[in-house]
Amino acid sequence: MNKIFRLKSFIMLSAITLFITSCSSDSNDDIFIDPTDPVTFDGELSVFETGTDNRTVMIDGSNVSGNNAIVKVAFRSSNTMRRLYVTQNVSDFGAEPYNFAVGGVTVDDKKDGSLDLSSDNGDEFEFAIPFPVPTSADSNIVYTIWATTGRGDFRDISKRNAIGDTAVGTITITGSGTSTANGIKSFTSTLLAAPLGDGSSDTFMSVYNNEVYKISEGEETAALWDFGYYYGFTQKASLASTSDYPALFDDDNDSSTPLVNVSGLTGVSQEELNKFYISTSLIDFDAVTSATDLDGISQATTERATELSVGDILEFTDQYGKKGVIKVTNITGTDGNDGSITLDIKVQI
Repeated sequence: MNKIFRLKSFIMLSAITLFITSCSSDSNDDIFIDPTDPVTFDGELSVFETGTDNRTVMIDGSNVSGNNAIVKVAFRSSNTMRRLYVTQNVSDFGAEPYNFAVGGVTVDDKKDGSLDLSSDNGDEFEFAIPFPVPTSADSNIVYTIWATTGRGDFRDISKRNAIGDTAVGTITITGSGTSTANGIKSFTSTLLAAPLGDGSSDTFMSVYNNEVYKISEGEETAALWDFGYYYGFTQKASLASTSDYPALFDDDNDSSTPLVNVSGLTGVSQEELNKFYISTSLIDFDAVTSATDLDGISQATTERATELSVGDILEFTDQYGKKGVIKVTNITGTDGNDGSITLDIKVQI
């Protein structure tokens, strides 16, 4: 999968409109579960703070009529629920944020991809959500769903979980046979731009979904960032974890005041920024074909890799324990507006 991002390329991410049920007269009314017009569901998922619920749903895709399984999703909490997080893991190739548009529906979404719950949905809601079934007989799809009281983290279900640290629902839609996944994801030709003072450059990336982010998007998407690129006067081409990224940003357009770090520019607390442990490596990048090839990586003590050159190999462990390798394939420019780096990445799922 190839993704190329250039400096100052302002990519407008179109908002994904989600189709979801609601108990109020808001933009989610399209799939309100009307008790006077009963729907036949392929499964029913419930995650409640108290009482009996059903947090695990299994669906045989061969019994589903059409391309989507319609699932009743119900949550109930004494804490006000603000967002709903949903991930999709196809045949064990790794969880990613679920794109509701794939199911042909529209909802209100936040910039990080979570579903924005209206105030009327805060304590309790029931949604009728379509989930695509496996496209082949030997595949399966696992959907994971949880609610939060505020901005959460797709890789950490405990963060601001509205019901409990482990309160999550799963929907597994199966075919037949076994998965042939090798437990690894590969990203190629990913370009990170050197940072601009105003935070508008595509500087940070996530090994979770291979997306590149502008620092100006920080408050909503910072939980996804793993590391960023910069070009220093002495350290030259460098990568650094989001947590350990140097203070390079002018937050008030005043050259007389000190530059600030990621936390200072975005307003996201330092403890919420991801750590990313990285060091040089002797691993043969091209020989890595499965997750087990990366098991021998030990967590580094450093969160920066500096003075990088084309051909360098780096190994890493992210904050969530996933291991991987990076190969530097191109570096252009220095600390100017045209500075960029191209990386090939392999990471465990």
